Amino acid sequence: MGYFNLIIGFFDGSGTSHVNTGRFYGLKDDGEKFRGQSPAEGNLKAECLSIPAVFTEEITLAQVPMARIGWITGIVASGRAYRVTYNLPAGLPAIRADRLAEALGLTNTPSTVGHMQHSKWQLLEGDLFRILFDAGLLDSAAPTVFVPVREPVNPRLVSAMMPFSREYDAVYEAIVAAAGKAGGECKRADNIWEHSTIIQDIYSLIHKSAVVVCDFSGKNPNVFYEAGIAHSLGRPVIPIVQHTADIPFDLQHHRAIVYHNNSEGLEQLKTQLAKRIETLMAL
Repeated sequence: MGYFNLIIGFFDGSGTSHVNTGRFYGLKDDGEKFRGQSPAEGNLKAECLSIPAVFTEEITLAQVPMARIGWITGIVASGRAYRVTYNLPAGLPAIRADRLAEALGLTNTPSTVGHMQHSKWQLLEGDLFRILFDAGLLDSAAPTVFVPVREPVNPRLVSAMMPFSREYDAVYEAIVAAAGKAGGECKRADNIWEHSTIIQDIYSLIHKSAVVVCDFSGKNPNVFYEAGIAHSLGRPVIPIVQHTADIPFDLQHHRAIVYHNNSEGLEQLKTQLAKRIETLMAL
């Protein structure tokens, strides 16, 4: 199913928010899920950086603000606050916060204190972009290249986005093995033929995946494009690469698994990748 960030009240559109540490509430409706974990470190930080985010001011009797959709790019603990940096893509429209609340099932009672009247940072469960599309809130950003996919996410499916060349065959086998070790299954677009165009198969595969592994080795532009699709759909991306210099600037804030394409290096890749896949599937 996946998650997305919701930040209410600590937002001014500047690209940086300071959220009181006591206002991070973990997962909505499941207070035990991330209890004792900090969004500024470890697996929870990696999760928050890999999923989309909703930013909005509180709704009051005097105003209904416009919410924005984007991605958190950095989280640092600073005293009694988390310093959160973020990016708001110009292609995603602003949304009235009251309509957003309705789509997300959040209470909005300006005369008292509903969800939208309480400054906080929470994680919510669900496919954010599908929720917003179904609510008609992202019509202006509807895809024109792909046919929308309505199939649910397969919680065990891992997709591999990588160059299609023989030198990466052993790498793909390592990814398949890692996914299996973590209790999942791995597919690559050249393993399926469901549509008349390869890019639609790629889009559909990413849409149905719980985790997307992207190999940036060689600076392959197709893999960069596919990583962008995964991020826009809110899918967790695990970057792997043989040389860190191959990681695009816009993605360098994400932690990547660096590997060597030899027997010893691929064994290490299996171990590291399986652990990361297992962690993401458990969230």
